[in-house]
Amino acid sequence: MSENGPVFSIDRMDVGPEDLPPQLPARARLVRVVAGPDRPDYCLALASEPLRHRTSLEQLGAAGVDPAAADPQMIRVHEDGTVDLLVFGLVLAARVQGEQLHAGMRDLPAGLAYVVDNTLLRDESLDLRKALYVAVVDITDRSGESEG
Repeated sequence: MSENGPVFSIDRMDVGPEDLPPQLPARARLVRVVAGPDRPDYCLALASEPLRHRTSLEQLGAAGVDPAAADPQMIRVHEDGTVDLLVFGLVLAARVQGEQLHAGMRDLPAGLAYVVDNTLLRDESLDLRKALYVAVVDITDRSGESEG
C-alpha cells in the first residue's frame, strides 16, 4: 500500500453520527482507487489518527457487516449489544457520481464508510459488506501542506 498517496482532510459532516464532528478535522492518505458494485471510483484511505464510532450489532447486521470478521484490536462488542469501533481504514466516494476526488479539491461532498474488515484494503474490488457507511462529509486536498 502506498505511503506516498495524496493527503486530504475530512473537514465537516453534513449528515452522519453525532460522534464524528468532535473528531474533525481528520487527516487521511489516499491508498488507492478501487471499483465497487455500482461505480468504478471508490477511494480507499488510511486515517492519520483512528476515528472512534459507537454502533450496535443490529446496525452492523442491517448493513450486512459481519463484526466477527473485524480485527479484534479495532472492535469491542459489549454485552448489551453496543459496539465500539476504532477505525483507520476509510472508503470515500464523491457524493455526485461522475465527480472524483482530485488534486486541489476544496469542500468536496463525499460519502464516508468505515472499514470494518481490514482485508478490504487488499481486495481487488470493493466489498460493501466489509465497510459501514456512516456519513456525508466535505473533504479538502491537503497534499501541499505540512502534516502539523
